[in-house]
Amino acid sequence: MHLKKYLMTALAFAPASLFAFSAGPPPLRTGAPADGGLACNACHRGADLNSDPRGRLFIQTIADYKPGVRQTIKVTLTHPDAMRWGFQLTARFASDPTRKAGTFAPNDAIRVRCADGTENNCGAQTEFVEHNSTWTAPGQRGGQEWEFEWTPPAVGGGEVIFYVAGNAANNSNTNAGDLIYTTSSRVNEDGACRLTATPTITSIKHAGTLLEGALAFNTLASIEGTGLTATGAVNNGTDNINGNKLPSKLGCVAVEVDGQRAPIYYSQFNQINIQIPTTGKTGDVQAVVIANPGQSNEIRSRPATIRLAAAAPGFIRLLPTPCILAVFPDGSISGDPSLFSYVKGAKAGDTLHLYLTGLGETTPIYQAGEIAPADAVRATGAITVELNGTAIPASDVLFAGLAENWVSGLNRITIRIPNANLRPNAHNEVRVRIGTDILSPAGSTLYISPN
Repeated sequence: MHLKKYLMTALAFAPASLFAFSAGPPPLRTGAPADGGLACNACHRGADLNSDPRGRLFIQTIADYKPGVRQTIKVTLTHPDAMRWGFQLTARFASDPTRKAGTFAPNDAIRVRCADGTENNCGAQTEFVEHNSTWTAPGQRGGQEWEFEWTPPAVGGGEVIFYVAGNAANNSNTNAGDLIYTTSSRVNEDGACRLTATPTITSIKHAGTLLEGALAFNTLASIEGTGLTATGAVNNGTDNINGNKLPSKLGCVAVEVDGQRAPIYYSQFNQINIQIPTTGKTGDVQAVVIANPGQSNEIRSRPATIRLAAAAPGFIRLLPTPCILAVFPDGSISGDPSLFSYVKGAKAGDTLHLYLTGLGETTPIYQAGEIAPADAVRATGAITVELNGTAIPASDVLFAGLAENWVSGLNRITIRIPNANLRPNAHNEVRVRIGTDILSPAGSTLYISPN
């Protein structure tokens, strides 16, 4: 959902204001909710926030912070067409986002501003680190990076949230036509995890089929058990993307598969959703859940066995039904209207994006946890889509690979529904075959409307 665009003040049209923005925006423009959600599009007129998926904005930090110990923060902004660059970032305590968390040090690329617009020595005021006029890189295509030092508070205050806004500008020397992006990243205080229960694993399932069985590298999987994080806690890894990757620790837990940390995209007390690391291995490997990872009070579960295969396709379903997650090109969802009020049935000739996980190797290979680009990344296997037990024509399989701008474990197959072998006003079974031997489980369906 795009945030409401704010009207630009008349003063922003003045050349003096344009020059001021090239030297850094006014404070309180990071998109932080505690500051009213304002971002750089309050003055730069272009599309809605985060509207062009070709652009990327992310924050890179170390895994956790030690109170009072300085660390380097890096902000990266990319877009294939932009030709000038800017950003603003602030650090706040998650427990009270109105309070600043630590201080920033200016350098030749950035400056530090206080909430009242003054620079440096902000005292109790919130701080904002932003580009200066020499580091907007006019005429530079592709992207820009800024590095700066952040010193956490000497007495830790728990989890910290970094909020950042970035301007991928067109270098027109006006405020029009620029693309504004916002994101946030969370870091924990080192040693702050104090879970006491020993995690237990009862099952590891394919996240699409919710069946136990073989999993492929990069496949999305669900671990079920007890003591998997604090009771009542719910943690979304997609809120903690750091360095354009999902976190490998979330809610004071981590998961190792064959000795490698697995990206985590969700956790609660009895479930952790992960992505199988990009090992390329096949055969049996061990998985372990770790409470308080990396700390002196670390607790490891007994290992559970996962069988790795070259591919393990399975459709994402609209639970609890067998309907697969299928989306029309206009963004509307395909499904059985008698089961869901927000869906519509498909028919012969329609194009649909079908979502699944476990297709296996792609060209190029994206590592587990990485966010796939907007460009098409195709699967390398020989992929066939079967409808009611019969393969649809290869010409009707328009794409098979990674879902754009999602974590690399989510796959997309785009098909054109053929005329033959359809059952109107019914659930039609859809399966994916890779090569000759690998077939997705039976029971996933696509609803076809009446004629």
